[in-house]
Amino acid sequence: MSQFRSEEMNLVQLFVQSDAAHETLHELGQIGAIQFKDLNKDKTAFQRIFVQDVRKCEDMLRIIRYLKDLHAKEKIKTSADEPTNMSSLQELHEKLQEVEKEMKEHTEKYTQLTRQRTELEENGHVLTKASKWFGQANRAGIDFTAPTSDGEGRNEMATLLEDGGEAGGRKQLSMLGHIAGCIPSENISDFELTLFRATRGNMHLQYEELDKRDLGDGSVLKSVFIVYFSGERSRQKIEKICDSYGATKYKVQESAALRENEEQVLKERLRDLEIVIRSTSDYRRNKLRSIAGSVDVWDSHVQREKAVFHTLNLFNYDVTNKCLIAEGWCPTSMLPEVREALRRGTLKSGASVQSVINIVKTSEMPPTYFRSNKLTKGFQSIVDAYGCAKYQEMNPAVFTVITFPFLFGVMFGDIGHGFMMTMAAALLCLYEGKLSKYADDEMFGTLYHGRYCILMMGCFAIYSGFIYNELFSVPLEIFGSTLWCSGEMTNDPQCATLGSITGQGGGSQLQKWPRSNLDKAYDFKGDGGSSGEEVVWDNYPFGADPGWSHTANKLNTANSFKMKFAIVVGVSQMVMGVCCKLMNTLYWKDMITLYFVYIPEIVFINSIFGYLVILILIKWTTNWDTSFILNNYEIVTIPQIYCKDDLSNLPCWTAPYQADRSLVPGYGASKLAQMPEHQWCMTPTATAGCAVFEYNGKLIVESNTYGNTTFMNPAHYSPETCAAGAEGCMLWKQGPPSLLDSLIKMFMEPGFVPIENQLIGGQGPLQALLILIAFVSVPMLLFPKPFLLKREHEAKLAARGGFQPLQNFAHEADEGGGGHGHGHGEEFEFGEVMVHQMIHTIEYVLGCISNTASYLRLWALSLAHAQLSEVFWEKTVIEVGMESSSPMMLFITIGAWAMFTIGVLMGMESLSAFLHALR
Repeated sequence: MSQFRSEEMNLVQLFVQSDAAHETLHELGQIGAIQFKDLNKDKTAFQRIFVQDVRKCEDMLRIIRYLKDLHAKEKIKTSADEPTNMSSLQELHEKLQEVEKEMKEHTEKYTQLTRQRTELEENGHVLTKASKWFGQANRAGIDFTAPTSDGEGRNEMATLLEDGGEAGGRKQLSMLGHIAGCIPSENISDFELTLFRATRGNMHLQYEELDKRDLGDGSVLKSVFIVYFSGERSRQKIEKICDSYGATKYKVQESAALRENEEQVLKERLRDLEIVIRSTSDYRRNKLRSIAGSVDVWDSHVQREKAVFHTLNLFNYDVTNKCLIAEGWCPTSMLPEVREALRRGTLKSGASVQSVINIVKTSEMPPTYFRSNKLTKGFQSIVDAYGCAKYQEMNPAVFTVITFPFLFGVMFGDIGHGFMMTMAAALLCLYEGKLSKYADDEMFGTLYHGRYCILMMGCFAIYSGFIYNELFSVPLEIFGSTLWCSGEMTNDPQCATLGSITGQGGGSQLQKWPRSNLDKAYDFKGDGGSSGEEVVWDNYPFGADPGWSHTANKLNTANSFKMKFAIVVGVSQMVMGVCCKLMNTLYWKDMITLYFVYIPEIVFINSIFGYLVILILIKWTTNWDTSFILNNYEIVTIPQIYCKDDLSNLPCWTAPYQADRSLVPGYGASKLAQMPEHQWCMTPTATAGCAVFEYNGKLIVESNTYGNTTFMNPAHYSPETCAAGAEGCMLWKQGPPSLLDSLIKMFMEPGFVPIENQLIGGQGPLQALLILIAFVSVPMLLFPKPFLLKREHEAKLAARGGFQPLQNFAHEADEGGGGHGHGHGEEFEFGEVMVHQMIHTIEYVLGCISNTASYLRLWALSLAHAQLSEVFWEKTVIEVGMESSSPMMLFITIGAWAMFTIGVLMGMESLSAFLHALR
């Protein structure tokens, strides 16, 4: 039962020999049964005994992270499948340091070699481009143009290169200098402008961007350039500008023969360098592959070792006895397992002295510990995120296993969407072992750890979808098309029979009506007459009738149901939460909290909101076809049983669909025709009959109040006017009242409920009584408990003569007020207790109101989900795909609808419903 109530805890004290401490902590860590206390709070982290071991573990974890990064860069998968013989921690540390040193050396060498290759490749591109540009410059003169922002103001200057050849009669070009190299392409425009301004146009720049295929992976896009200039001063300026823009300069020979020779040398060096780089890379990859199966094992091992040493730092070292002393909280049920773990630890370590465990009696409040499994762990985390229950209190997470996914399902109710979510969660649960290695990812880890929660949410979404009868917003016809008939449904035998019956009244009834046993309750085939059977309207077996989806008031009907259902669910959950307090008070035998906290709270919430839920249930279960207002004074129920010819079965109903009351068989001409004109409901349209009631020896027939409010006015029709004569009698059908108006008038007009809005007899005085009880419960919740606690505290002090040791006082305060909620300190403060109770009272009263309103989000989210689903289906598949008559267009629209469904409804809308369910 530890899942329903936190486990009983004991404060234990351990005496562990120093040589056995490490192995003992390993064994205790395997069972995870003790929460250790820090006995060295007065010491800093650097003054603890095992601080060097913790640092060593942190250094090893740093090295392991470095190795994992190298494996990720080389796309080598690490796994813990290979069995690894664990050496001592010191040997593992030395091994990891050697591996790190070796990998860093090879990585540095590889980086240097890669940089050299890049430089050689750039040098080759510069030589190639420079050969082309030198040839162009030697063949013709070049006009230099100053780069400007607006493209105007071209300044011509004399060519810096003269015509001529390079050999054999060509002029020498030694009067000009040049600088060539590579520069990032993003800097080339600023580079050109700066050169022009620094040299005042006395230069010529040529550049060409390299092809991406000529660059290595991850290299910055660069351009080859060459700058022609004249003078040593210009050279110095240009070199400084090149350095400032990150350009790499390379020497280019003016002689074509020298350039060709240099290109050949570069190619040979590149080939040799590629061989070296490949060998270095292969060696590094082989080295990483050799340790790929051990990295994860090392990681988990070092993590455990770090946890062991970190826990050992919490222990106190007894120098005299050379042992470690520890204190911690342990569940009482796990004490045998702890003793067995201590025995195993001592045996493995080879220590000569067995570890000892003692149970210490204390007045401290133990920590809360709930057992959880794979199913309840996610729900327990959700509850703990909002607050953890006190020691030995009821665990609300057990109820959350059902209530949370149910609230989500109410908002996300759709068979199709729920099925998709359930299948996704089922795959996560089915392959949870294989997927556990990806649980460290933040996004996927959230889904993985909440897989059972998502599974339950999907199941309840399917259940709610069956209630709403929606499959991707399309209604299902599992139990038939609909239970509603209309005059157009001639193919349906029952509807065709009722359609012919309704035609007896002088016209066909085109509006829809529910199926019933009307043809069995009244004999339409013979001479007419009642069979004595009550008319019962058929109900759809489960969920919403699909016939509602084709009506104009579909949205109003769904909203009405979902809004009321949200209130019922919300109030029920709040009442269940208050009942958890009852469980705690009974467990602690705290009578003060029981009588002056729980009872006022449960009375307050039920006198207002519980009463509203009862009204909702009464409204849902009342057959409004048989509820009538008699003389604007009382409500009577007249079952829909048709009258016999001699009216011997009063109260009853007149013959159906007979608009002329004088033509009603048996009693029409003799009795109905003699009654006042207003006592007839089938004017001008024939209906399923008019109710007949006998009141003080007078027959009263139902009247049609549509458009005539005089009939509902007690000043014109009342028991007094009816006693004076039949003209003053009135019987009219009651409609379902608005519960919102009823709740508002409950406070605005206490003690008075109009007869047409009454759901139960004596509703006005009952509401006044409930309001009075609710107002009285507030001061009962606020005042008695603090004063009773004060009196109880004073009585304890008087029993001890007014003196009390501080430690014992704190113990009594914890024990005596354990369930009273005043244990804010060692000394009882009446003012503090009073303020605490005042805050609790205000929060509870306002919380009942605000939380009830907040539960309407169930209706709002459910409406939004249904409307979005319907819009996506109607606007894509139906209006575009189906009406186009094109298979290709239908295929495209189905794809678009699937994308909207997965992206918006399964992604955004499910997250929205999840967050609202949390609220």
